[in-house]
Order: sequence, then C-alpha cells, then structure tokens
Amino acid sequence: MGARSTGTVSLPFKWGEGVVKERPEAEITVKSSDLAWLKSDFSRDGFVLIRDFISHEVVTEMRERSRRVVKRLHSKDSIFKHHGLPQRHSNVAKGLERVDDYFGDLINNGAHLPLLTELLEETPSPSTVGYFCKQEAEDEVHPHVDGDNGCTIWFALDSADPSNGCVHFLTGSHLQFNDNGHLFSSLKSSDLFSDPNAVAAILNPGDVSIHNSKTIHWSGKNKSGRPRRAVNCFYQKSRKSKLKLKKSLTIKDSGG
Repeated sequence: MGARSTGTVSLPFKWGEGVVKERPEAEITVKSSDLAWLKSDFSRDGFVLIRDFISHEVVTEMRERSRRVVKRLHSKDSIFKHHGLPQRHSNVAKGLERVDDYFGDLINNGAHLPLLTELLEETPSPSTVGYFCKQEAEDEVHPHVDGDNGCTIWFALDSADPSNGCVHFLTGSHLQFNDNGHLFSSLKSSDLFSDPNAVAAILNPGDVSIHNSKTIHWSGKNKSGRPRRAVNCFYQKSRKSKLKLKKSLTIKDSGG
C-alpha cells in the first residue's frame, strides 16, 4: 500500500551560513495551517510524513558520519564493545551521540525539536540516536512499538518503498494503548501487510517520518538490491513509562 496524501506535507526551510559543516539543522518554517494539519493527523493516525525536511548536503553528511560511527563500533579494538551504549547489533547501531558530537547536537538542538514539541504538546527528552541499514534480503522487522510515552523521528538517507523493506505503520494503533500499554512479541509482519489500516512510509532521501512511540510499525524484507539507510532520534515525554511485556496483542479492525 502506498503512502497517502493525508499526513504528508512539504515544509520550506532556510539554511544558515556554514550550517552543513557545523550543525545538522535548518531553520524550519511551518505555516500555521500546516502545523494544525500535522498535529491533527499525528493525533489521529499516530504518524506523519514530511517531505524535503533536510537538504541533500545534510543527507550526505549524515551518511558519511553514520558510516564512520558504525565502522568505529564494529572495530575489534572498539572501546565501546563491552561497555553498553553505544552499540551495534546486526544492521542497527544506537548511541551515535556518544561517539560523534554531531549526533548529540542533532538530538539535543535539532531544528525538528519545536515541531516535536508541538506534536507531543510538551518538550520531549532525548533518549538516543540510532542508525539503521537494511541490506538486500535482510530479515523483516516484526510489528513492535518503541514505548508508550514519546516519539521517534526517522531521517531517510535512501529512497524507501516496499521493494526495499520500508517501514509500515498501523494507522490509529497508538489509540489502543492506555497508560498501562504493552509491548508484544507474537505478531509477524505478514499478519498486518493486508490490514486496511496499514500504510507504507514511502520516503525519499531528506524526507522524515515522525511516529508516536505507541504506534505499531514493522517492515518487510529488502528484495530490491538497494540499501535502506536512516538515522533515527528517540524521545520520551516527561512522565515515566509504564510499559510492560505482553506475549500477544489483539489488533482492532478499521472500524474499531
């Protein structure tokens, strides 16, 4: 299922002098009408897609810096190998902000923060910066949530579509959680691809997706021969999470 027009918007932005070399951020200008639309869709659907959020220059910078961080974490003599975050597992690396100040600046001072504050209706607390790279024929990522009290923003570094295993969101699934929301482990991506509420996050380099931590999302295998790389920033709201582990979750149909 392709990306829909609802929940998708292009935002104009301006670049400050020297910003590409110094900081991974832009001056984002959002019309009040677009902001109201984004807030409404985020509240209703649990995610939004925004086109051309960062420039080609910043995409290139993020790719190169991510490559260097992953190479450092993968090194046999990495000082991070046995000391918790930062860490690298298969195609995912987390804790990039502790290896490169560039990513620390991104998660703490990025130009996306005012927008996230509007969407969450409070200033979010930064958690960590991650890097994701899905190579050819890599395994699918089963349906999951990121938590119950925050949001995640994905910066697309490559084109993403169903052929290379783009993320899918289950529209409105965040509304099924209460303050005692649960993680779950029994669903497979094949269980949800045909769901009428499933939406593919089709993105181009420089686009972003922002989703509520409670929104169910997943991705299929990469069958294209093209990589799908992204940098993601995880945030939490001020209250503590009450998330508990549960082995199953009943998914409501589109009418529920």
